[in-house]
Amino acid sequence: MDISPTWAYCMEATKVILIGSFNESSKHLVGSNMYCIIGEKCVAAEMVLEGVYRCTATGQNPGMVNLFLTLDGNTPISPVFSFDYRATPGMQPYAVMKPLEDDTVNLSKMISQVQRRLAHLLFSTTNTISILSNIRYPSTLKKAQKFADLTSPLMDKEWRNLLEISGDDDASHVPGSEDLFELLLKNKLQEWLLNRVVEGCTITARDRHGQGAIHLCAILDYAWAVYLFSTSGLSLDFRDTYGWTALHWAAYYGREKMVAALLTSGANASLVTDSTAENPGGCMAADLASIRGHEGLAAYLAEEGLAAHMKAMALSGNIKSPILPTSKDAANYESLSEQELCLKDSLAAYRNAADAAARIQDALRERALKLQTRAVQMVEPEMEARQIVSALKIQNAYRKYTTRKMMKAAARIQSHYRTWQTRKNFLNMRRQAIRIQAVFRGHQARRQYCKVIWSVGVLEKAILRWRLKKKGLRGLKNEETEAMRAEKEQEDNAMEQDFFRIGREQAEDRMQRSVLKVQTIFRSYRAQQEYRRMKLAHQQAKLEFDLGGSIGFS
Repeated sequence: MDISPTWAYCMEATKVILIGSFNESSKHLVGSNMYCIIGEKCVAAEMVLEGVYRCTATGQNPGMVNLFLTLDGNTPISPVFSFDYRATPGMQPYAVMKPLEDDTVNLSKMISQVQRRLAHLLFSTTNTISILSNIRYPSTLKKAQKFADLTSPLMDKEWRNLLEISGDDDASHVPGSEDLFELLLKNKLQEWLLNRVVEGCTITARDRHGQGAIHLCAILDYAWAVYLFSTSGLSLDFRDTYGWTALHWAAYYGREKMVAALLTSGANASLVTDSTAENPGGCMAADLASIRGHEGLAAYLAEEGLAAHMKAMALSGNIKSPILPTSKDAANYESLSEQELCLKDSLAAYRNAADAAARIQDALRERALKLQTRAVQMVEPEMEARQIVSALKIQNAYRKYTTRKMMKAAARIQSHYRTWQTRKNFLNMRRQAIRIQAVFRGHQARRQYCKVIWSVGVLEKAILRWRLKKKGLRGLKNEETEAMRAEKEQEDNAMEQDFFRIGREQAEDRMQRSVLKVQTIFRSYRAQQEYRRMKLAHQQAKLEFDLGGSIGFS
């Protein structure tokens, strides 16, 4: 069975054609009324010919959803496909307003526009006089001298290569104006960074669109700029006005070479953009790559983001030292085909991502347990606090046991419970069961409460009012007790902890999205090829960095 097309814009209705054939045991279903489940919506499937159905995919939120045929709107009778809802042209991904994006503009025109912006930024913010006026800082002069010693030989080598190729009549490739312009930008960027180092700047200037030189180089796929920035001591995670780093821009435009150079030089793949009203948690570089359809690149960035997050938690002491993946003998891969190699890399990526996500979640739960324990010990009496703390520890241990048990059973039952509708039915049943339990418990509590109220009313009328001639319980004034003051302090602490709780929930949501992005590469061989290509590019960049450190230079 096959579908066409496999994607649609999120704000438009698109006709989808499903082509397939029925098994011998299902021939009687040819004339039945079919429905198509697309994400959270169920639409009618119109039969064009025998085995050919047509339906309309209505607008939904951007992202990957499930698509399959069904008879009752619940049980799939066909393979489950992945259908991609993409952002409409002109609509900014994750509601981040970017001044550059316009899908109707030709790619070459966009590249030339960004090149002009980069050239204007470098030439308009360079002040050669300031280099001579800032010589009063010996430390900056030492850094500038070191930067010049490392980069100047590379620039001289680039010019010699260009002159030798242009002077050779037998050369197969004659450098054109584009190569010359890129080399001029290289030299100007080196001079511009030298100026920044002498001035002692920790951040660089931005153009009128709010982007810096490193962001424009990432869009243009200038991998050589990474070495210049890292050598100058400036941060590769420098953010633009919208909170995007160079890695975000490179991932958004699918610049695999630039992504490999940034990751090799120490760029953090777990950083998120600034939060917005539509996306409070921000988005990672993997999310941006997934929006543009670069599934393999998104999976690799998601895996690197989880690994970076786990290493950061290990350095801070919140998690045990991460176990690095063991490298297998390369000789075992020589006899494998390209498809088998892609599948092996995909399986290894999913194992690494799942392991990192499980470790991070365990660390977050342990930290939450410590905070709950501390709060209980401050408020409750000693014996009661011990009981509550023991209950929390037992509950945490049971959750870990349940999680491990579920992970072992997931491999066995994943093929039977993979559809979204089955999960929804289970959640609905569980929600209804919880509501029934809550109603029954509330009914029991109200019955006991009515009995207590009746007894207190009899006591008040018979003794306090009639016998002792007093006002009764309604005349008593409520005084603030120690318990009430402790409750107020607990509420204040709860408000303070809400911030950390929301941050933890957002982090867990990002981890789940990362694991899902790694899992999506199993659905497409093209995504597996893109993932393997990105992995090889990263390994090549690491090799160049270990040999000389000059990534992107000839």
